[in-house]
Amino acid sequence: MSLDKLKKDIQGQDSEVLDREHDKTVYNEWESKEVQKKESAWKRFMGGMQETRSRAIVVGGIVIGVIVFLLIASASFMYYQGGFFANDRVTFSMEAPQTAKSNDITEILFYYENDNRAKLMQSEIVVRFGEYFVPEENQENFTRVSASQGVITIDQIEGGKKGSVSLAGHFVGPKESSADISSTLRYVPEASSTRYIIDARSSTVITSSAITVDIESPQEVVSGNLLDVVVKVQNTSADRLDDIKMTIDVPKEFSVHSIEPRASHGFMWLIGEMAPHEEKIYHIRGGLDAAIGSVQIFDVEVGVGESGDGYMRYANAKYTPRIVSSPILVHQEIDTRTHGGGVAYAGESVRYSIKFTNDSDIALRDAIVTLNLEGEAIDFESLTLGKQGDYDQENRRIIWKAADVPALRILKPKDSGEVTFSFNIKEQLPVNTENDHHFSITSVAAIDSEDIPSQLRENKTVLSNVRTLPVGAKVIFSASSEYDSGQEQPKVGEKSVYKITMKIDSINNDISNAVVSIPLPTHTTFEGGDSKEISYKERTNDITWTVGDIAHGTGVTSDSKTVSFRVGIVPSVDQIDKSPVLLKKQFLSAVDLFTELEINGEAHEIYLNSDGRFGEVGLVQP
Repeated sequence: MSLDKLKKDIQGQDSEVLDREHDKTVYNEWESKEVQKKESAWKRFMGGMQETRSRAIVVGGIVIGVIVFLLIASASFMYYQGGFFANDRVTFSMEAPQTAKSNDITEILFYYENDNRAKLMQSEIVVRFGEYFVPEENQENFTRVSASQGVITIDQIEGGKKGSVSLAGHFVGPKESSADISSTLRYVPEASSTRYIIDARSSTVITSSAITVDIESPQEVVSGNLLDVVVKVQNTSADRLDDIKMTIDVPKEFSVHSIEPRASHGFMWLIGEMAPHEEKIYHIRGGLDAAIGSVQIFDVEVGVGESGDGYMRYANAKYTPRIVSSPILVHQEIDTRTHGGGVAYAGESVRYSIKFTNDSDIALRDAIVTLNLEGEAIDFESLTLGKQGDYDQENRRIIWKAADVPALRILKPKDSGEVTFSFNIKEQLPVNTENDHHFSITSVAAIDSEDIPSQLRENKTVLSNVRTLPVGAKVIFSASSEYDSGQEQPKVGEKSVYKITMKIDSINNDISNAVVSIPLPTHTTFEGGDSKEISYKERTNDITWTVGDIAHGTGVTSDSKTVSFRVGIVPSVDQIDKSPVLLKKQFLSAVDLFTELEINGEAHEIYLNSDGRFGEVGLVQP
């Protein structure tokens, strides 16, 4: 059958195909509609999904675009900033002379360069110049913030620019000392809040000093012998220098004999003004009791200005003597019979003993012993020589020769000898002005012989240890009484009141913490005092006078320290024809600030008729 014929059979009006009953398993009209509904819903769902997907794609594209934009913008900003500012494109340095003379005006130069496009804001240079550099006053854009630091204000450094600033000043300090100066450039880049810093430093050697210090003393010293440390201070500049101060640190083994001129305090001298090229000389004499072979150090420093930030060191020097042994030993001992010979008092007898020993291996011939004795408190009229000798009044020197002491004619190895003398301390100490105080006795013994194998002194003289004997405080303490009120003639049962006056004089030394204890007998009553320094303890019937400090010269160059109070007594029948005690012994305690020793004194009892007004009539009447 042809294809056309088959088509006609199917589609023609007489075709039986149209009337043929369909198999339900093959086709169902209702079910077909349900399928169509489902297909329609699926299409709608798929259509919505497709629309949502398209929208998501659009949004995602936008987000990705924004991210890409931000990354590009950030990279561009960072690239721009990298070209706008970088800390390593800022340089800073300083330039100072390698050497400089003290007090010569010098300029310190500071160089800076900004190789950025950004400006450098709030720019400044902090300069730390220490103690050896002094900036000149009133410099433009420079502010001194402390004794050792200042700030140079630059404010703004343009991009791509460089510049420099200078600081004028002068170096001061010991010769050959190194003056180190450090500086810091501080700035804040434009459009930033971060502060950056760059450091620089320089060092200058000071080749000369405006003030020089020289010490002229032997490099070898016998232990205990007299040593004269000679210090010379000179202003080598052409300018006057003011407010000069010198300090000396001495070894603890050094005992002072004398200082000329006197120090202002301890081992500190306020020299003050020195004219151009002026020289001043100072002598510090004393003894070094140190171990053989040891090296002792004296450190001298000279500066200008007040202590602290205002002080500037100009020069210093060290003296380092070595302690050596002596071929002959000379030693002096003092006996004052009080305080182990360490202190003498007015009116007291003092005995000296000078002992010498030949410590060498050869005999010493025709040795001579001398002793220099100094002290305003010495009563030279009382001087007594234990053996024959001679006193040279003009030089205040005692001399013993072989004619006086046979042992000095030939002093064999290990042989020893001794000479003695004594004198009294003046009873009336020579106090006439406020400067007359702190008396002391100083003595230096010496022995010489042509045979002394000493390399220390050409004149073959060996000195002894220096002895300084301080004179302790002379304190005069007394009490007196006088009638005040009540029954003038003491009678049994009737009250009499007396005024007690106590007085203290400190002649030659300052004393401190002075207290007087005044015990009253039971029959005596305390009637009051006019000073807050007086206190009374009723239970023990004791009066205390709290004196405190008393200056030297009190009672001589200034008025005595006094206090008054009143006591009363009602005589009893057992005291008829007697003179009752008003005050028992009074006791003084204090500290001598010169000798640092305790002072103890006492005043005698005071009786009813101690003032002598009544004599026998002053006895208690019935």
